[in-house]
Formats: sequence, C-alpha cells, structure tokens
Amino acid sequence: MNELIRMILGLAVQVGPYFAVFAVFGYIARVRDKKDKEREEEQKKGIINSHYVIKTETVLAIIFVVGTIFCVFCLVMAIKMQEDAFVVCVFGFFFLVGVVGTVNMIMWKLEVNGDEITWRSTFGRKRTFKFEDITYCERKKSAIRVYINGKKLFTIDSGIDDSEFMEDIKRRKIPVKSHYVIQLKKKRMKEQEMKKKRIKQMNQMKKK
Repeated sequence: MNELIRMILGLAVQVGPYFAVFAVFGYIARVRDKKDKEREEEQKKGIINSHYVIKTETVLAIIFVVGTIFCVFCLVMAIKMQEDAFVVCVFGFFFLVGVVGTVNMIMWKLEVNGDEITWRSTFGRKRTFKFEDITYCERKKSAIRVYINGKKLFTIDSGIDDSEFMEDIKRRKIPVKSHYVIQLKKKRMKEQEMKKKRIKQMNQMKKK
C-alpha cells in the first residue's frame, strides 16, 4: 500500500504541474472564444456595455482551490511517509502558490460603471478613479499595466479577459505602450547620459 502511495506521489510531482497548466490554459481559451463571439454579436447590434466587471472566472478559482487541497493532501502524505525533502518542498511550494493564487483570484476585481472605475486589490484595498485619470497603459506580453499620474496602480494578468476594458481605453484614445519599447528607450537614454558624462570627464582632463 505504501509503495502505491509513493508511486502516486511521484506521478503527481512529475505530471501534476503540466496537467494543471494545460487544463487552466485550455479553459481560459474556451472562455475567451465564447466571450469574443458574444461581443461580436453585441457590436453588430451596436450594443456598448457601460457597466461590467473584470475578475477571474469562478470555475478557474474553483480549479485552483481543488488543486490547493490536493497539494495539502499530498504534502501531509509525504510528511507522514517520511518522503525525501525534495518531494516535501515541491508540494509545500505548490501549496503556498495555491493559497496566494486563490486569495488573488477571489479578492482581485475591477468594476467599470460608465466613466468610473473601482479597483479592489488582492488584499481588499479599494480605489475609485475615472478613465481620464489614466495616464497610459503598458502592455507586457498578454498582461496590461495601468498607470495613474505616471505611477503603476494595478496589473490585469494574462489569464483575465480584459477585452471590454481595452475597448474603452481605445475609444477614449488613452495611450497603450509596449513594455519592451519603454525599456529600450530607458536604456538608450541611460547610454546617452553615460556618453555625456564620459565626454564631460574627457573635456575636464584636457583642461587640466
């Protein structure tokens, strides 16, 4: 019996993470396709939603909770059966990730009502502002960072459907910048500053 449990734990360590990733991304893709089709129908009819909520899909949060419970079970069994420290650490790591991820999925929310936006952070902190307060948005891969008065306020992760919010951003002509372009510009500015400093130092040495 113990050997069977050890075998199950070993398979969970090796295959579990890959299975979880494929399941989550597959679900996200199906949900997005469904919402895109619904949105296309609304656009054809000239319907523009002025009130909507952006948050993690409930089913996705449930998957995370179930995965976290499974990790707890495996962690307890690994400790009880005195498994290698590596196995215990792996399940302990996934348990912590599961707890943090579950709290984030349940708490994080963005609600848009006309021009007013209410954002709730992972830790329950709320802030209300308007679209006109947004300085710009920054796109990094599939995630969107929103900046207020030049400072980052929050990030819409890649696993969350932000299409309605980005349509509002586009309608209001709020700039959407690329993270990599911004970093490249900063790098060039830094290089130019270093070049100016070197030239200044050389000129000072020549005067001496």
